[in-house]
Amino acid sequence: MSDLANVYQLFRSKFEDNDFQYYYPPSYIRSLTECDDKIIFAFRKVQNHILSSEMDAVRPKQSPNSNGSANLDLTGSPLRDVSFEQFEEMNLSKEYHESSVQNLWTIDEETYAPLSTEKARSLLQAFISLECRIGRGSIWVLCCGTDSEQKVLLQLSVNAASNNQRHFTRGVVRFSGVQPSNSITLGQLIDIHRQRAGEGMKFSPKIQIQQWCKLHAQITLRLSWNAMGEGSTFAIERNARVRLSQEFPVNNGAFSRSSPAEYFWQQLQRLAMMRERIMDIRANRESGYARNDVCGEAEMDLEYIKQKVNNILSSFLEVEPVTYNSSTIIDMVSLVQKRKLTDVMERLYDALTLCSSYEDLKAAIDYIFHLSTHSNIVNVPTNGTRFSQLILAMIQDRLAIPLLTGSEPYELLLECGFSKLMNDYRTIFTEAGIYELEFEKLFQPQVTNTRKSRYATGNGPQLDAHHGAPSKRSATQLFQSAAGEERVREKSILLSNFDEDEVKLRLNRLAQVHLLLEHLLLLESAVNVPSIYGRVCELYLGRAPYSYGEVYNRRTDLLEFELDEFMLLRKADHVLPCARRVTMSSANMLQKLETVFYQNVKPILPGRFYPQFECKELDSKHEFWCYEYDRIESL
Repeated sequence: MSDLANVYQLFRSKFEDNDFQYYYPPSYIRSLTECDDKIIFAFRKVQNHILSSEMDAVRPKQSPNSNGSANLDLTGSPLRDVSFEQFEEMNLSKEYHESSVQNLWTIDEETYAPLSTEKARSLLQAFISLECRIGRGSIWVLCCGTDSEQKVLLQLSVNAASNNQRHFTRGVVRFSGVQPSNSITLGQLIDIHRQRAGEGMKFSPKIQIQQWCKLHAQITLRLSWNAMGEGSTFAIERNARVRLSQEFPVNNGAFSRSSPAEYFWQQLQRLAMMRERIMDIRANRESGYARNDVCGEAEMDLEYIKQKVNNILSSFLEVEPVTYNSSTIIDMVSLVQKRKLTDVMERLYDALTLCSSYEDLKAAIDYIFHLSTHSNIVNVPTNGTRFSQLILAMIQDRLAIPLLTGSEPYELLLECGFSKLMNDYRTIFTEAGIYELEFEKLFQPQVTNTRKSRYATGNGPQLDAHHGAPSKRSATQLFQSAAGEERVREKSILLSNFDEDEVKLRLNRLAQVHLLLEHLLLLESAVNVPSIYGRVCELYLGRAPYSYGEVYNRRTDLLEFELDEFMLLRKADHVLPCARRVTMSSANMLQKLETVFYQNVKPILPGRFYPQFECKELDSKHEFWCYEYDRIESL
């Protein structure tokens, strides 16, 4: 844990000619050290010569904190995909992604110019000579690499005790050239390390190896194992630990346009729009009654919808057992999308979403209520939603026809939409043999919030802005009876039971379930190891979801987990590594030397600052940019 605030202030006051930041380390330092503690980073600030918007389109933003956000606040309006035209112009096709170069550094790191090696060394030496209060952490300086050893980074770690006795550890990173990958052997790396350590240090036989390989443009495997002894090689051990990282391209919601699960994302968008309409109506905004904002493009006139509703409730439906004979997730997605609706409330929901206006929706629901009290209903709803409870109560002559006001038509429709979409997702995951979705657990709030939303109430009159007057009868008053407690409980079916926080949580979780489905579809197409799907679901759903709005603001969604799966090791056997990290150490009674050899098929530092490192074409088609990081610590 770093604590360098006082040191940072000292640097800013004593060395004003340089630029400093006290923040999480740049991407290239994280690659070398695998450490995310805050550091003091010294560099020279320059203007970026490439427009941020252009850079942003071809380079993934890498946040120093990779953990999922637990913030469930909805910011802005995620339902207006303002970036669509931009992405169309950029032609975000598969060919575009494959041809574009995705650098390993971030946009901000294009502005971090290096200092001369002599200036970097004198800066750290001057700090050692200064009086400084207690601090703990690492100081890094970016170097130009023009010296004979091609140093690109210098490090000084400080650990000050309470008695002001400071303990320093020095580190240096060198660029060692571009080499064909097949010419690099573990024996050569051991020789380089032992030469640096000298004869006075004893070599530790334990060598840590990490190797990355690309199974797909968005899927990377990291294999980790320990090698022992001088004769070790880069052959992957059978007991290697596997970490799979998959970056699904969300692209501000643009992913849905080419997804086989687009239909289900559109259903979720419809529910989110209904929620906004309910919020508008409850806040007394006329926009809540707007047409053509909820139900989609396939709108029908009221008479057609009434006839459809009448057929659903009054005509016998021949129901045949449904069997899903599919062994792939993508086929199951297609089958569930095209399935014949048999549940009464799902069929009614499908019909009601054809309404072209709030008035038509309200009239159609009122028509359902009248049919329930005056006709012979042969298809009785039983799915447990409040809408189905109301219909069933009227069929059994236990309830008078209620008067819908304000947002209540949308609230009844929203609950049915949630029920249908959950059933769709549950069928896909269950019938494909992936995972048993337990929405009851997923919808439980993670933090108990006693403060209720000002809209989350079902008691008292609700202002009906569309009709200019408050409702005369509250939902509770509509169904109260003078009979005993049992009769009261039987007739107390609330029309208005909207809870803003609960609906938001459901939207967030369903968005998470959909992104999980997209991850699984990508895994199936690129890796196709069904034995890992259940573990993927368990880990992915175990983390806090992003808000529905945040999903639209993301470029990628990261799925990362460790697992023990032999099939993934077999796939890695036939793929050339894209990066490698080898760590070894030697020590004596006084000090310890640790060397990290890092190799990557791409440079990890912005090339504009290191033109001297431009590599000449080699005979090999697969070569590594090689870096050596030595860290010497006094014991």
